[in-house]
Amino acid sequence: MPRLRTCSIFLSLLALVFAAPAWAEEKKPAPPPEVDSEEDAAEALAVFKTAIKAKGLKGDDKIAEQAHQIRVLAEVQHPKVVAALLKTTKHRTPEVRTEAVLQLGTQRACPGIAGKAVLAAMKKNEKDDTFTMAGLESIGALEYLGAKDRLRELMKHNEYAVVKNALVTIGKLKDTRFIEDIIKLMKKLKLEKGAKWDGVEVTYDTGTAGTHDQEMAEKIGKEKEAKNRGKGKRAARSMRDLGPVVLQVAKDLTGQEFSGSISARKWADKNKKQITDWNKRDDQREKNQKEMGK
Repeated sequence: MPRLRTCSIFLSLLALVFAAPAWAEEKKPAPPPEVDSEEDAAEALAVFKTAIKAKGLKGDDKIAEQAHQIRVLAEVQHPKVVAALLKTTKHRTPEVRTEAVLQLGTQRACPGIAGKAVLAAMKKNEKDDTFTMAGLESIGALEYLGAKDRLRELMKHNEYAVVKNALVTIGKLKDTRFIEDIIKLMKKLKLEKGAKWDGVEVTYDTGTAGTHDQEMAEKIGKEKEAKNRGKGKRAARSMRDLGPVVLQVAKDLTGQEFSGSISARKWADKNKKQITDWNKRDDQREKNQKEMGK
């Protein structure tokens, strides 16, 4: 995603007045695209209605073509496209369902509507970890702040890969309302004793054709492989390995480097007013998204 660097001293001082976190000065999201016309949406949906059937194709070829058609449809930014993608998340083929929820994350012109659709789809497919992680990818891409409750649930998921990706999504959102959750998790992980991690870097996947899908597949495969090594101490090892992820999320939310829950708690207690101001800002950001989604 393109990033803009703020150079103006005036803007820097203004940001401080509004108590923006340290990271806000350095990285700002690109403005969202505009909603496309009703005519463009109608035309794209008419083509998609037939193309998604991928007539004449079977097996992997059919799945690849269906995934391609979902991506083509998602190039149009419109609430009606969101509705069509949500409907496609109920497709009988898992790869097609997952591609649809992933492409909901591209609908940045209407993040409130698309974010609600992602949550609805995740609820419907909550037993599918691959689908859940694709949904998390979309929540992060949309910068959708209405997923607080679901993210908190996924922080307690029994799959290490899901927990890790929920945390990564929180970091992407830079939603400071999670600061307290992260500090509590630091304490639970006993990070003062040192956080160890095997350093595996992976990406998400839907299992469909294309470079992005291949990257997604590698991530899920490696995450699950890391989780399943050593069944006897699997749970303890997985929790321990979350340490660096949690510390990074804490930095994403606050702009501060912490060694563990003790230093984070001291900082939070010293900066209660600032955190309150940040949380009010994020409450307003969420409210604005909901208003746009009506």
